[in-house]
Amino acid sequence: MIDVTAIKVGTRLKLEAGVVAEVVENMDDGQWLQVRYLESPARPGDVGMVELCHAQDVLKVLSE
Repeated sequence: MIDVTAIKVGTRLKLEAGVVAEVVENMDDGQWLQVRYLESPARPGDVGMVELCHAQDVLKVLSE
């Protein structure tokens, strides 16, 4: 699991299911990030949605 405590707003992440998302807010609890979906291959309608993302769903930090 990736340590999300240092992830800043604007960071792009690779999530499960091939989702690419941008951090909108870090909840500073070490577990939750609010993200906006940029790419969602399995569910294209989710692009643009803002949701909470748990640290365990973060596979890779793409850019900071």
